[in-house]
Amino acid sequence: MEATRRAETGEENAPLLPARTKFSWNIVVVLFIYTAIITSASELVWPFINQLILSSGIAPDEKSVGFYSGIMETIASLCSFATIMPGSYATDRWGRKGVLCSTLIGTAVGLTFFGVSRTLTSLIFFRCVGYALGPQLGWATVVTILGDVSDSGNRGIAFSAVNAAYRVGQFFSPIFASVLAHPKIRYGWFQSEFWERHPYALPCWAGATTCIFALYITICCVPETAPSMVDPKLEEFLEEAFICNPHAKDLIPEPTLLHINDETAPARMIPATMEPVAHTLYARPRVGVFTPHIIQLLMSSWIMYFMTMGFFALFPLWAFTPISSGGLGASEVAIGSFISARAIAQFVVLIPYAYFETRLGVYRLYAYSLTVFTISGTIGFPLLNALAKWDGITSLRFNMAIVVYFILGGAGNYCTTCMIIMINQATPTPHDLAQLVGISQSVLMLGQSMAPVIVLSIFELSIKSDLLGGNMVWVLLMSCALIASAHSFMLRYPTCDE
Repeated sequence: MEATRRAETGEENAPLLPARTKFSWNIVVVLFIYTAIITSASELVWPFINQLILSSGIAPDEKSVGFYSGIMETIASLCSFATIMPGSYATDRWGRKGVLCSTLIGTAVGLTFFGVSRTLTSLIFFRCVGYALGPQLGWATVVTILGDVSDSGNRGIAFSAVNAAYRVGQFFSPIFASVLAHPKIRYGWFQSEFWERHPYALPCWAGATTCIFALYITICCVPETAPSMVDPKLEEFLEEAFICNPHAKDLIPEPTLLHINDETAPARMIPATMEPVAHTLYARPRVGVFTPHIIQLLMSSWIMYFMTMGFFALFPLWAFTPISSGGLGASEVAIGSFISARAIAQFVVLIPYAYFETRLGVYRLYAYSLTVFTISGTIGFPLLNALAKWDGITSLRFNMAIVVYFILGGAGNYCTTCMIIMINQATPTPHDLAQLVGISQSVLMLGQSMAPVIVLSIFELSIKSDLLGGNMVWVLLMSCALIASAHSFMLRYPTCDE
């Protein structure tokens, strides 16, 4: 009798809500390390990719490099785009942790063979391997994990922290490229013909090694947060108990008593038998993922990332282009130092993000930062070229101007962080988080895959044809910037009906 009473008491005290992984700053630290390493490894090719295309004989001259680098990044980005949605389903079915590990393995394999490739076909193929199972899929998984464990009180700091990790990775990637490239010239240990034929193999292999190190940390330290893996009953429970609220993910679900049609009606007496009681349950309403508000967010995220990746892909090529053709005429080392300086400036700009989000709100902060980022990013290129013609790229005035340009470009970090938070807030149910993050990342990757080939090809066309005095690419980017800015101010906080 006593044992029966204890069992009944234990059932009464059992938690009504399935347990989920609690938020911990240790998780944020581990994801910070993961993001920094995979970003650094994937992007270390940017300082020398144009020189690699030229020295391998793929491009006939400097003015044609942009077309080939644009084709390479576009095809690789399309591969990344194709794996985002399957990856989001994989995070639900097999867990977040397994997807994180696969991205590190894919990045390591792609880099290992990219460093020894000499043809356009092999360069594109192994770049595609590193992109298909690479940082974008990893970033989507990181966002999903943080969405699983965070709430409105710590979400802003957590997302801005991993966004800062992205900039830390961008800071170290040019260092890898600059210090380890051309080892036969710089180091006495590497005097064989192999290193002369493959001058960029060493930095690529070093990046692959860091991915293996990050793989060990991920396996040991990242907890599994997928609802279906933590508690198999969580998916069904959340869908039944969820209530409509823009912040519903942060609230305790309320049970819905569908059998009570009239609160004033007397309670129905049910015989105390062991037979199951049949309840007349109405069809459970299914909240669609593609609400009007989410569609507006996806449209804004596409053009935002199109501009972001357009600037990002254009900068190394523009810096590599001679000053007389509208660029800076910078060397590999100078381009690497510029990219590192940009990462430092944008990392520092991220520090007060939580303060601005609290003061302005996530939607207004997104609109302001997107306007500053896109407009300053567009006019910065021709202005810096004019300063380079006037003083050269080593002058104090030019270096101060490019630092200001990098600081204003830090507003792009705010755009990315704000968009992640807005997508999380707009998620209809917690179980839809991975799916919606996958959709949003697919939209971002669509913008990323289109930006390099469009922007770099128009830049090359502007130089060769001298259309609008060689400024046609800036006219295109300014038009996109104005459209993106105007649309961002139309976004509003969602209501329950949306």
